[in-house]
Amino acid sequence: MKASHSGTGTRRHSGRDLRCSTCRMGEHHSHQVDCTCPCWCGQPAGANGADLVADRVAGGLLGLCVGDALGATTEFTSPSEIARRLGRHTEITGGGLFKWAPGQGTDDTDMAMAVARAYVAGYSLERVAEGFLAWYKGRPKDVGGTTAAALSLLERGASPRKTGRDDERSAANGGLMRCVVTGLVRSASAVRRQEAQEISAITHSERRCLQAVTAYCDLTNHLVEGASPAAALGWALDETPLDDDVAAVLEWAPEAAAGDLDTSGYVLGTLGVGVWALFSGLGFEEALIAVVNLGGDADTTGAVAGGLVGAHYGATAVPERWAGAVAYGPEVMSLAPSLCELRSVAVL
Repeated sequence: MKASHSGTGTRRHSGRDLRCSTCRMGEHHSHQVDCTCPCWCGQPAGANGADLVADRVAGGLLGLCVGDALGATTEFTSPSEIARRLGRHTEITGGGLFKWAPGQGTDDTDMAMAVARAYVAGYSLERVAEGFLAWYKGRPKDVGGTTAAALSLLERGASPRKTGRDDERSAANGGLMRCVVTGLVRSASAVRRQEAQEISAITHSERRCLQAVTAYCDLTNHLVEGASPAAALGWALDETPLDDDVAAVLEWAPEAAAGDLDTSGYVLGTLGVGVWALFSGLGFEEALIAVVNLGGDADTTGAVAGGLVGAHYGATAVPERWAGAVAYGPEVMSLAPSLCELRSVAVL
């Protein structure tokens, strides 16, 4: 059954601690350097750590782009309709409800790239908001209702700190779809969580939205550092302040059946799809194919899943036919070194 949409009690992770005993004692860095730890990503001991981190940073953003472009074709369709019309959707072909060009970014990639540019230029919330507003003024053909309402306020001069909706009916995935960049560039927990939440709150400031982006960015950061999915999830559940309903999705999703995943656009449903893909064991390509063939809000579930599996497997795992097809691909690879460098920059 699907994870519940209700429940607000705060708790620590009550399920299994999936880390090894040394990591549970707080010594994970000292024994992961030779890649002997079961919580490590499994790369050979001779691999260059800096190169692996750079590959994962690029992979997180490129994964979002290809997942978005792949899912744009199947957005707002059912699995049965996808099977009837396309068989098994595996290629970046465009089309879909909004008649996308092959590889064109939807709102997911457009807004994530605005965040990436703001970080490279020198982060401020106002700079992120300016990027969102410039995109919105271009009158994109696909923009969510909650996002449109917030950005219309921003267009009329409102502060980006006061534009996001926080009512119970605004728990959509528009903040989650673009948040991976913060998890890729901020290694310090307090800064990462603050920036993830304030960027989401430009449009989506509802409690579940803020906690979902926090958990997602914590997961992303651990994956970039080389943690296995199990270890990354264990740390996120232990360290990230989460209410019951948000933590329950993270605990439920790794072993969920694909048919039980929520692709409606609800923020916790989308978070669950991303975590499911990360734990599916299918590898980068097959995990994203499985996600987008579920239909529903497929561009966003593809983007959210792509960010996590990309941060885990790295850009080198992205099929060349997909990487070469996405319009933002060259810009992603151009920005990636600067994004990676930000992981070591102290933020006051």
